[in-house]
Amino acid sequence: MNKLWIGIIAVVVIVVGVWWFNGGSSQVSLFPDASTSPTAVGVTKTPAGYKATKSATPVPVATSALSYSQLVAQYGNNRIQFNASCQANPSSIVFKNGASILLDNRSNQTQVISLNGASYTLVPYGYRVVTLSSSTLPKAVGVTCNGQVNTSMINLQANISGQ
Repeated sequence: MNKLWIGIIAVVVIVVGVWWFNGGSSQVSLFPDASTSPTAVGVTKTPAGYKATKSATPVPVATSALSYSQLVAQYGNNRIQFNASCQANPSSIVFKNGASILLDNRSNQTQVISLNGASYTLVPYGYRVVTLSSSTLPKAVGVTCNGQVNTSMINLQANISGQ
């Protein structure tokens, strides 16, 4: 009977720990050069114990109430994951102009993700929401991870309203 209680307590501690770890996030708005596509407006996650790398341009920071699990559910297939070898999943995908996607670092290493020249530093197990937009469509958006070119390819298409 004591082993049962120890097991239950261990599960509760693990669940609370995972909930706490996934609970904190921050919102960051980035305004890259207007000629750069995609533009970014989004959510980033810096797990406890890590500090975000400072960018060349100061950005406003606010708190997001969404956990990682909630973001994964919200963005569904609008997510690109990167592993420790910078392999992207999926490696090729189509999005509509104006779509917001989740760039998701599933490794224990910091990854620098670039989309057509706009770079985003993702801390270990961190993420960023990026809104894709271009005035020229269709547009092929090459994804680079830690300098590895074309780890993923995004085909950006006109949305229903013809933008």
